[in-house]
Amino acid sequence: MTSPLPIRPMVDADAAFVLDSWRRSYEGAAAVRACDPEHYRIEMTRAIRRIISNSTARTVVAYDPEDAGHIVGFACFSVRRRERVPPHTVTPEKPLPDTHEAELHYVYVKKDFRGQGIARALLEGVPVTSYTFLSPSARPRKGWRFTPRFTI
Repeated sequence: MTSPLPIRPMVDADAAFVLDSWRRSYEGAAAVRACDPEHYRIEMTRAIRRIISNSTARTVVAYDPEDAGHIVGFACFSVRRRERVPPHTVTPEKPLPDTHEAELHYVYVKKDFRGQGIARALLEGVPVTSYTFLSPSARPRKGWRFTPRFTI
């Protein structure tokens, strides 16, 4: 699938948009609602920067073709080589897996551009096998106050 918009790797000028939109998307989440807003802002920004700066992380952006600085969406994921598969476990019913897998950290598309296949195009060819923020352990237990430490 080709994107209706051009896609490129994130550049330094894109970082402010990526950080702000990613951080804001979780502000109203039940898991952080009881958290001090300033603590959330500082710690979530730190966590996002740590993810983005990881050597295995890739962040790609979709942008307006008439203005490369006008980002309409982005995806951040880490790519790693899968563990070696013992040869005796490979059968015709269970072929050798692809050599790489990806952990999806975040994907975002501005509201006015959703439903056009942009997120799908941002992740085209990326073998997503896990998700950073999709974990039951990241949710507070009923009646507990959640103060995240963001150790990602």
